[in-house]
Amino acid sequence: MRILLENAVFTAEIESFGAELKSLVRKEGNMEYMWEADPAFWGKTSPILFPFIGKLEGGKYQYNDTEFVMDKHGFARDMDFTVLKQEADQVVFTIKSNENTLQKYPFTFALEVEYQLTENGIIESLRVINQDEKTMYFSFGGHPAFACPVKTGTAKKRTEYAVKLYGAEGKVNVLSTEIGVPDGLLTGKNIEIKLDNGVFPITDGIFDQDALCLAQQHVRAVGLLDENGREYIRLEADCPVWGIWSMPDSNAGYVCIEPWWGICDPKGYQGTLQQRPYTNQAEAGKTWECSYRIFAGK
Repeated sequence: MRILLENAVFTAEIESFGAELKSLVRKEGNMEYMWEADPAFWGKTSPILFPFIGKLEGGKYQYNDTEFVMDKHGFARDMDFTVLKQEADQVVFTIKSNENTLQKYPFTFALEVEYQLTENGIIESLRVINQDEKTMYFSFGGHPAFACPVKTGTAKKRTEYAVKLYGAEGKVNVLSTEIGVPDGLLTGKNIEIKLDNGVFPITDGIFDQDALCLAQQHVRAVGLLDENGREYIRLEADCPVWGIWSMPDSNAGYVCIEPWWGICDPKGYQGTLQQRPYTNQAEAGKTWECSYRIFAGK
């Protein structure tokens, strides 16, 4: 089921399956900011990553001496959400743990995902409500894919565009933690990304090693710049890790800007769920919250 949100400046469409943002359009000029989910490249637009981000070593994790199997990015993106609240410019979706989730993830919880249109774009907020009697451990990530290039522009490929890292303007480079291909695990190596006032170009081959993974690089926002150097989209978040990703094929007309509260496993990881890097926790009966803001320019 598609939910339509609208205010004086924007419309947005969110699919209840996965609570996935599918469209964000500025009314003036009918400018669409989101990727069209062409299955020839990638058939998603903005999946929710919960309760894990990326892949696990061996596709499994350990909790209290028990081994659990978990798919890449967890299960929230493949669940039907219920509408908890809806207004003209806001909607709140929810899912709850069930027999199927408990087989993979031994915690009783509710997950709420809220979208709120603003005069500048849209805010996505997440609430993890621990309904269990024990501490709950989890990761969360956003995965919005933005049109790159945008159809209202003149650029033919994303390689005419660039990425801006806010918080890195004075640096000559940042380090991306390498994700191995095809296993999707951290290799322990770093890739140097050279910057010019916080900006780097989207070159051919930049995504050959999966996502760029900026962990603890003091980045507070990531923007996309068009062929004229104009920023048309920016995502702000207070998160410890950023993923920037697209398919390696430069004909893929999108780039994902992903705020991560978590990360995939290092290759050969032998630790427990509680010991995973950047893992979050909610005490019994408590709620954990985060949000990110998308600014959409003209």
